[in-house]
Amino acid sequence: GKIFLSSIGLVLLFLLRSTKSNNSRVALREEMENAALLDPLEIEDLRCANSDFTMEVWNTIVEEIKNEFVARGISSMTYPQFLSLVMRVMKDVKGEGFTVQMGHLMDRVVIAELERRREGNDNAAGHQEGSDDLPLSFLLASLSLALNSSVADRIRVLYDSMLIGNEMNSSSSSSSEGQEESTNTNNNDASKEQVEEMIQNLQSTCQLVPDAQIVETNSKVPYQTFRVGTGSELAQRAREGYGGKKGSQGVTRDGDGPVTLEDFHAILKSRTVCAWGECYIKKSSRTSTSDR
Repeated sequence: GKIFLSSIGLVLLFLLRSTKSNNSRVALREEMENAALLDPLEIEDLRCANSDFTMEVWNTIVEEIKNEFVARGISSMTYPQFLSLVMRVMKDVKGEGFTVQMGHLMDRVVIAELERRREGNDNAAGHQEGSDDLPLSFLLASLSLALNSSVADRIRVLYDSMLIGNEMNSSSSSSSEGQEESTNTNNNDASKEQVEEMIQNLQSTCQLVPDAQIVETNSKVPYQTFRVGTGSELAQRAREGYGGKKGSQGVTRDGDGPVTLEDFHAILKSRTVCAWGECYIKKSSRTSTSDR
């Protein structure tokens, strides 16, 4: 009788612990959804409103960025500088009336990022007043919110955005003498750090589903608790896998080092990153023009 009662008690304790843990995860997800700067419907409306913002326009903007900034070794700029270039190119391509529609949605995520960085600087020891420059990778990730394209094209332009830094490093290294070719990195692949930064950018611009961003804390007693993972953690979990047999397997052959375009596609579609809800889409929809 005692053994039976003990077994029942253990089962009830397990169920209570499981329920508490699940409630903790659900509460965090709801908190993230309520605090999100953009919801999926707003992002969809933004892209629909910018039906003329095609890959052709995007590529023209990127080329102008390379000529005006990257060629001069500039990898960050203020949001007004970036917008000024974008608006100028768009008008050159399709006339005065061509601009980013519903641009206030894009403004919202950029302003929040600026405030987050200022707060981080204010809390840093020995802080000195700095500029409002933002990395080019973040600005392009923000602009991609309005890009009307297939998912495959969107992934490719984000990948190419990371490689812009490689082009700048390649240009500077080619001007220095006596550097061996064997020491150069492969400029066709993105580095681990670039991918982690881009995933952080997508996280900051509300392009990852909340569920995928939730990771376990080290607090497992009396029940498992959770927190929001960083871009670095999400990328690592996608590449290396997590949770053993009950978790998720890694999606790249190499858990470290450079990342190919195919690897980047797999990372963004993984359960631990799930950009634009792509982890919920069947493989046959990989090149669809919609996120749904």
